[in-house]
Amino acid sequence: MKKNGIKTALFLNYFVFAILLNTVGIVILQVINDYNVSRVTAGSLEAFKDLSIMILSFLVASYIPKIGYKRSMIGGLFAVSLVSIIVALVHHYWIAPLLYIVTGASFAFIKVSVYSTVGIITNNQKEHTSFMNILEGVFQIGSLTGPIIFSFMIGFSKWTDTYWIIAVLTSLALLLMFLTNLDESSVKSKEEKTNILSMIKLLKKTAVWVFAICAFLYVMIEQSLNTWLPTFNKEIFNLSEARTAGLLAIYPASIAASRLLAGYYSKHISWIKSQLILLSGAFIVILTVLIITSDYHLTQNITHDNTPLLAIIILLTGFFIGPIYPTIVSIILSKTEKVQQSAMTGLIVVFSALGGTSGSLIIGLLSQNYSVHSAFYFPLIPITLLGLLLFPYKKITDK
Repeated sequence: MKKNGIKTALFLNYFVFAILLNTVGIVILQVINDYNVSRVTAGSLEAFKDLSIMILSFLVASYIPKIGYKRSMIGGLFAVSLVSIIVALVHHYWIAPLLYIVTGASFAFIKVSVYSTVGIITNNQKEHTSFMNILEGVFQIGSLTGPIIFSFMIGFSKWTDTYWIIAVLTSLALLLMFLTNLDESSVKSKEEKTNILSMIKLLKKTAVWVFAICAFLYVMIEQSLNTWLPTFNKEIFNLSEARTAGLLAIYPASIAASRLLAGYYSKHISWIKSQLILLSGAFIVILTVLIITSDYHLTQNITHDNTPLLAIIILLTGFFIGPIYPTIVSIILSKTEKVQQSAMTGLIVVFSALGGTSGSLIIGLLSQNYSVHSAFYFPLIPITLLGLLLFPYKKITDK
């Protein structure tokens, strides 16, 4: 089993799905303009994506070892290749919901299979953590690449032609996966232990609940910042909407950079020590910016040359929180029996989705009732709680 070939295949899988999953906002705008649908109707595309990921992850995650990780990834890639070609050829609104139902369902198979495969191709917890950070870093690079591809195609041709490029990428990923030899014998020998009850049984373990809360808190932090940072920079620093949108790229870029860097140093530094340092950095950055801007008013016109440094600094919060998620996920997966890792991944998806939705909603409610500046004190709470939970999390998982 050549591990480099498998790792390349996993990277390409994640890269392609990052493009698909992180360009929903662009597609929403395009379908409103092209198909003359309401904003509510177009906005439902996000729900089609998220609900299909959650439902499929919960229902099928435990059974994927029986299907086979390689077969599941090939099936997901084939489905997305096919639906991408349909989107490029058929220009009707109903294609957009179909696209995100298929994409969400396929990603459920891909994520569960990818996370479980990492357990097969790594030899110890440090190697597992290192690879998970690099993998999630590649996902963030895909998130940055997607809007660039769409922007080029919209200017050059039409947005639906972007899906010809995606169909080619998914086909390449499918071919690479098909040609890759993945030895699943360590899981196949115990596949009879996998069913939906095995996922529920995992919830009897204290370590799983502590992890679930940690994952919930992390995604709450990341998504609340990702959703509301443009609004923060617009209202606090008086930046234009175009400028805030452009600056937002710094946030996922900093997450990607920190995860790729963590792929190196996680082999040499205790994971809890690095996580506490990073969480402390995120706390200090957010609190410092909020204190300085507590009575901050700009009267000058903001341009590319005089964008306030604080508007950029708060976006760099991503650098400090980036490695947290892949690291805590890696710890629980590397301590879970290989055949149960697919079921564990199903729980990871569910709790992560709940955390992301909760974080964005809470910041929205606080900013509506108070101000966006006051609302940004909220992420300091889950950052603190997550830091405190890491101590019992390490103690329990070490056992």
